[in-house]
Order: sequence, then structure tokens, then C-alpha cells
Amino acid sequence: MTLTADIFWSFRSPYSYLATRRYRALAERYDLTLNLRPVYPLAVRQPDFFEKNHPSWLRYTLTDVFRLAQYLDIPFGSPRPDPIVQDMATRTIAAEQPYIFRITRMGQARHAPAKALPFATRFRG
Repeated sequence: MTLTADIFWSFRSPYSYLATRRYRALAERYDLTLNLRPVYPLAVRQPDFFEKNHPSWLRYTLTDVFRLAQYLDIPFGSPRPDPIVQDMATRTIAAEQPYIFRITRMGQARHAPAKALPFATRFRG
């Protein structure tokens, strides 16, 4: 009996990226179909999130994801291209976002489980 699970995946979330290998391993180990459900990143859903959060939040998060990547032995870097236009000095999200809507639609178009997760991981290095 094939099991099915939906993965709500953000093209900018480092946690989404770092979980991908484990998702694929689960699908291979068990009779499991994973449906990638791309979602807009937090920066699009809530543009003032970074401005309102504690100034150290981003540094703590980056420290955590680099440690997790190291623990999982996964190469890690910034998404290329970064799907969100953001001024990292001020943490301000630009009003115009030329990439994220297209990238998310491409992820939705690659909905076939065998293609969706490999496609999603191509944006980090």
C-alpha cells in the first residue's frame, strides 16, 4: 500500500533544502510518494518579518543551518539565484520580487514526485 505525504517546501528556506535528502531517503526506503507543495517564502508572506525580529535572529538561524549542514554532510550555500530580493544590511524586502513567483511556479510544474525534489535542490550549492 503506497503512502502519500505532502511537503510544503520553500525555495528560500535552508531547512527545506537540508531536509530534502532525508525526504528522498524516506521515499526510497518505504512505499512512499512525496508531493512537493511549493510555498512562498516567509519574506513574501510576511515582508516585515525580518525587520520586526530580533537583530540577532538571522545570525542565530545561519549558525544553526550551517551546523546542521555540517552534521548531515550536505554542501551548503546561499540559494542561486536567491529567489528573494532583500537588502541584507537593513534586512528590508524589496517591493519588486522578480524571481520567486516564477521559481515557485516552476516547482509546481515539476509536481511529478520523481522530478520535484531533485529540481528543488538545484538552487543551493
